[in-house]
Amino acid sequence: MILHIGVIDVPEPEGSTTGEVADKLEEKYGIFTAFIESNLPFIVDRITESAAGALDDALNGVKTQGVFERAGDLITTRFKEFISLQEVEKLGIKGTPTMAALMGISYRTASGLTSTKVRGRKYKRVYGARRPSFIYSGAFQASLKCWVE
Repeated sequence: MILHIGVIDVPEPEGSTTGEVADKLEEKYGIFTAFIESNLPFIVDRITESAAGALDDALNGVKTQGVFERAGDLITTRFKEFISLQEVEKLGIKGTPTMAALMGISYRTASGLTSTKVRGRKYKRVYGARRPSFIYSGAFQASLKCWVE
């Protein structure tokens, strides 16, 4: 059995892809490793429950789509919460919370945004709005995907 935790590779707003962002975030912050280590009991429980549910369905003649499909969906949701609820920032990972998150720098557009430059790159900034780290445009978090083989 293999647990895969990654992203669906789609373009990010400024030219890179979510796959490239994922590689950088794992290399610099260890975000995927931190998620697994801090959520291992949850992950094991979801995989166990999914397998037991699929076995129960099979024994009762109920057609099941995939033995671990439900576990993958629940683990994916948990990883997204891990980022959006700022749990990753509370693990003592060097560099978190990120400066961009503390400053509210975001690529998301809405009324009240103004342009600012940080390290030579142009960003949209919401004044006074602190955001979770690793949600610059939302594409990375939206593309997260976990599945079990």
